Order: sequence, then C-alpha cells, then structure tokens
Amino acid sequence: MSIASRTHDIRPAPPRHRPSPAAVGLDLWLIERVAFHLRRTADEIDPDTPLADYGIDSVAAISICGEIEQEYRIPVSPTIAYDFPTVHAIASHLAERLAAPAADGGSRS
Repeated sequence: MSIASRTHDIRPAPPRHRPSPAAVGLDLWLIERVAFHLRRTADEIDPDTPLADYGIDSVAAISICGEIEQEYRIPVSPTIAYDFPTVHAIASHLAERLAAPAADGGSRS
C-alpha cells in the first residue's frame, strides 16, 4: 500500500467543543475548582474530558455546585457535574444562564 493511499484513509479528528467567549472565564474558574477538589493541577484538567473520567465523586460535585452558587449567585442543580459532564459543558450552560437575565430584564430565576 502506498503512502498516498494510506493518507487517504486517515480521517480528521472530530471538532472539539468551542465555548462561547462568555464561557471562557467560567472555564478557567471551573478548571481551578475541579483541580482543587481532585487534588490536581489546573494543567492536568482537560475541559473536554468528562469529569467522571477523573474520578470525581459526589462530595466534590456537590462542593463545586455550592461554589458556583456562591460565586455566581445562581441556583444550580446538585447534579450539574453529571448533567453537563465536562468543564466546557458546565461553563456553556452557566454562560447561557448568566446571559438570560440580561435578555429578560435582570431576573435570575
């Protein structure tokens, strides 16, 4: 088999999730919080890797939930780390929720 025919069979990797600009700051904050609770460095946390792959437990997930509520003053489900399994997914969800009050006149329900 020639090199040309082998390279033809190579498929590009699927595109990675790209967070909105508003979610980027949330990503960085969440990476720091996840790293803290998992006793890792922020550099070890890939925002596209499911938190379950890092072995996050319910205590850490609930703690992060409480920190989100305290930092951003919005209620979040205690299952947020399971409903939105990656840092990017959580950050995108939170960015949408935080943007919604501006669109509806400031109400955060």
